[in-house]
Amino acid sequence: MSAPAATNSLPVPWPENAEIKTHTGGCHCKKVRYEFEHPDIYASVVVNCNCSICEDRGYLNVFTPEDKFRFTAGEQELTQYVFGSKNVSHRFCSTCGTSIGPLVSKDGFVVINTRTIDGVDLGRLGLQKVDGRSR
Repeated sequence: MSAPAATNSLPVPWPENAEIKTHTGGCHCKKVRYEFEHPDIYASVVVNCNCSICEDRGYLNVFTPEDKFRFTAGEQELTQYVFGSKNVSHRFCSTCGTSIGPLVSKDGFVVINTRTIDGVDLGRLGLQKVDGRSR
């Protein structure tokens, strides 16, 4: 899949007329589990942001509406890290350290690290570069 052009427009819109699927995921130790509705991950744009924390944590993000995301287990196991403007809470498992993602609302959307979605083949993702470093 060829990579879409770089953009600073977030959240990235879903493909038109996309079939919506339920995806599941969680942390390495399986204490934290979630599910969300989103089009096929391989038919969607996945954000590869160059800000310091996205690069350090290896985030490859998708956006889903807040009302389409829910924890199914272990939300209380998450801890958070905030820095800089303190606008974004980066949440990770307090046991295994897996970064679930920023998990913040941005214009009514939740940001999810695709590396934590069950069964995702990272080589098949359609990555789109986003310049978060200059924001």
